[in-house]
Amino acid sequence: MSLQRVFHFFQRRFRRINTARVKILLVLLALNLLLMLVFTFLIQWVMSAEVRRDADSRLAVAVHTFPMLLPADYLPRAMAGAVSSAEYLSLAARLNQYCQIAGIHYLYAFRLKDGLVSYVLDSAPAVELAADRYGHYQGKYQDDDGLVMAALLDGKARKGTLNDAYGKFHSFLQPIKQADGSYYLVGADIDDQLIEHLINQARWRALWLGMLLFVVSSVVCMFVAHHFSAPLTTFSRAVRRMAAGDFGVRVQAGRSDELGSLAHAFNALGDIVSLRDKELRELAFVDSLTGLVNRVGFLHFIAEHLHPESGMSALLILNINNFHYINEHLGYQEGDMALRCIADRLKGFNRPVVKVARLGGNIFSLMLERINDDDLNKVLAQVDTYFSEPMFIDGQRLDISATSGVAIYPAHGLSAEVLLRNAEIALCNAKLARRSFAFYDAEQEAYSRNQLTLMGDLREALAEGHLRVYYQPKVKMIDGTVCEAEALVRWQHPVRGFISPAVFIPFAEQTGKLRLITEWVVHDVLMQVAQWSEQGLLLCISVNVGVSDVEDASFVTFLEKELALCQVDPESLCLEITETGVMRNPHEVLRNLEHLRSMGVKLSIDDFGTGYSSFAYLAKMPVHELKIDQSFVMSMNERFENVSIVRSIIELGHILGLSVIAEGVETEAVWQALAVMGCDEAQGYLIAAPMPAQDFLLWCNSGSCAHLPITPSNMGEGGRPVRSF
Repeated sequence: MSLQRVFHFFQRRFRRINTARVKILLVLLALNLLLMLVFTFLIQWVMSAEVRRDADSRLAVAVHTFPMLLPADYLPRAMAGAVSSAEYLSLAARLNQYCQIAGIHYLYAFRLKDGLVSYVLDSAPAVELAADRYGHYQGKYQDDDGLVMAALLDGKARKGTLNDAYGKFHSFLQPIKQADGSYYLVGADIDDQLIEHLINQARWRALWLGMLLFVVSSVVCMFVAHHFSAPLTTFSRAVRRMAAGDFGVRVQAGRSDELGSLAHAFNALGDIVSLRDKELRELAFVDSLTGLVNRVGFLHFIAEHLHPESGMSALLILNINNFHYINEHLGYQEGDMALRCIADRLKGFNRPVVKVARLGGNIFSLMLERINDDDLNKVLAQVDTYFSEPMFIDGQRLDISATSGVAIYPAHGLSAEVLLRNAEIALCNAKLARRSFAFYDAEQEAYSRNQLTLMGDLREALAEGHLRVYYQPKVKMIDGTVCEAEALVRWQHPVRGFISPAVFIPFAEQTGKLRLITEWVVHDVLMQVAQWSEQGLLLCISVNVGVSDVEDASFVTFLEKELALCQVDPESLCLEITETGVMRNPHEVLRNLEHLRSMGVKLSIDDFGTGYSSFAYLAKMPVHELKIDQSFVMSMNERFENVSIVRSIIELGHILGLSVIAEGVETEAVWQALAVMGCDEAQGYLIAAPMPAQDFLLWCNSGSCAHLPITPSNMGEGGRPVRSF
């Protein structure tokens, strides 16, 4: 980017704001910067001088304190050379402690002996004391600039930089005259690098203070510039309000300069935008495809027309059944044409229908006002008539139907949102019941909510052990011996009490929780089988499994691990699978069943006769037994057709080489009939009701099958009748 383009860019930017404001702000900032530099320099100079004064003060105090730190006779003896090594080192250590307290490095005294400078006493750190610093007393001293010698000769104090063999120091030298007219010299040193470090710190503090002053004063400059540009601020606020949606805002245009012209233009723009916003708001309440009001507009209309004095009103929601097939097979364009055709039909409603809306997708709604039951029934009948007539889209005949949900005001709600929600709930209930329409039912909604709470309760039941396994025996009809038992799960809710499996098992299957229940039951049953085996009770226990379990290969892996973990013979476990479930995905199920059978697990088709399975697949399934659904067994005394069905199932099972079990045996007459038909095993309340594991063990040991009827004499081996032709 060239310099000319950069200049034009900033020129355009500056034109968008007040020029006076820019000039004021730039002038104030320039003055602010100059003041900051001057302030920083002065503060730095003052703080640096203070560092040096502090150092000089500490050195002067240390020099004057030096004689007070020594014994009264030490200096005369030291001048005469009558000081021992131990005394010298002891006093040197005392001086070193004082130096540490006073914040200096060295404190010492010199004398002039035979024309040379030598130590009288010298403070020394511990390291130097360990190196026998007493040698200083006997040695000579010399600095690079000769300051010490000059002070001893002329008796004048010296302050400045001292360079010697130990480094570079900021020093203060004070000669002290003796009685004989000679001088000895007391000196104190501070490391010159420490002085420089403290001065650098002072410079940085001064710089930070200057920057803080610059920031604070810059804020003040901006405030002053903003104050002098108040007209621009007013205009800016008006623009922001308009951007936020307040299109009625206006700016006073009492000026005749550029700002006044800009205010006139802004007010004209506001008038145009307000008109356009009004048009858009009207479009926001209308469905662009059909021309009907949309969901938002419909809610506004309902809210305006719901009044207690208007009598009973109704909200009717229509869902076009299987509309996705039109989009999938004909295309979305034809689907839009179908929606417009449906909207045209619904527009033909007269009173009591006061408003027709499209809520979205293939869902429409009608608002009925001042109605009675007859009016509502007529509208529902008219809806069926409208949708019974076929539509023709591009020469293609379309037969459509609709499902309706109805909510009535004020019985089903007092607000538009509640009525619409309850009508949608009624629509869902109508679809579940496969009916053309349904009214909102508060009890049904409460039931649905109750079902939803079961999800959390069921999770807690598994975690806290609220589920129990009951066992119901199966006996051989040929001799009444107990051969197997079925494990039945029971839920004793801590608040609701007993919850029937017919309630929570289908719910668990719909919500994906059935696998958790199945795995828990399998584990509990296998642990119980292992315990019974140790007690001498050897039985095959049946467990009901869901459709998704049999179709999932991971469930087979789970069974293998559980059998190995509990150390249970696979032949002690039987899986009962509903017939409808087996036929849903035959290839996957057959493969998994083959694997289970190879493991040694016994397989049974539960509720046989209620599904729609193919006999071809039934012949292929590697199962061991069929279990006749109890609905056929329990009604054998009532309907002769059920007797024929049961006989046919028994014969079919025997033809396929399978054992046949009848569940729901509750009377002796049914027992006798099943025995005559050749049924192999029986299960039901005639034998025993489901019972906990402990009670089941006591029941088995007590020989409680003695009450069973005597098997007819024509029963053959294995419980099958001897056929004579």
